[in-house]
Amino acid sequence: THLDANILDRDLAIAGFSTIFRKDRNCFGGGVMIYVSDSLKAMRRSDLEPPNTECIWIEICNPTFNIFLCCIYRPPNSDSSFWENITCSLDKVSDISNHIIVLGDLNVNFLNMPISHKIHEILLNFSLFNTIHEATRITQNTRKLIDPILVTEDISYFDSGTIDIESSVSDHRGTYISMKTSVNYNNAYNRQVWMYKQADFNKLNT
Repeated sequence: THLDANILDRDLAIAGFSTIFRKDRNCFGGGVMIYVSDSLKAMRRSDLEPPNTECIWIEICNPTFNIFLCCIYRPPNSDSSFWENITCSLDKVSDISNHIIVLGDLNVNFLNMPISHKIHEILLNFSLFNTIHEATRITQNTRKLIDPILVTEDISYFDSGTIDIESSVSDHRGTYISMKTSVNYNNAYNRQVWMYKQADFNKLNT
């Protein structure tokens, strides 16, 4: 996000998404953020977020099962402690739920990843698989899939892919996943209420 404390949530407001969860680094790099639709009920799970790791966990409340979603950024210069932190975090989540979505910029090329890479072990241990199958960062010389959407086998989705984004905004393509889920809509509405204590009964009788 490249945000810091000088940017307030109200400066980032989008209609229909009044709930914003963010973890800033500074205005020069890093940072992650999640917008939550007003039609959803969600809460941040800071207890699942490892220290010194740019990620946000939220729990999306659902009538039949809750979904745990993680937005994450892995800087290119991260050491092995990053994967250790993520493993520890996933351990905690998997004890609670088997409906997990992990997405963001992992800076690992899923199109050309060594079988020895730590991510393979993580995918296997937590029954995660990637739903994005095309490059998300394309330059003149490279095509890399570094923005996967990882889901557990219990996540039922019907569409997933990439979205073109203006190069002036980002050098990454957007990614999305669409899934069916039951949602409790809490839309406000107006109703007429009769104030009997304020009634003019003489006029009513007349």
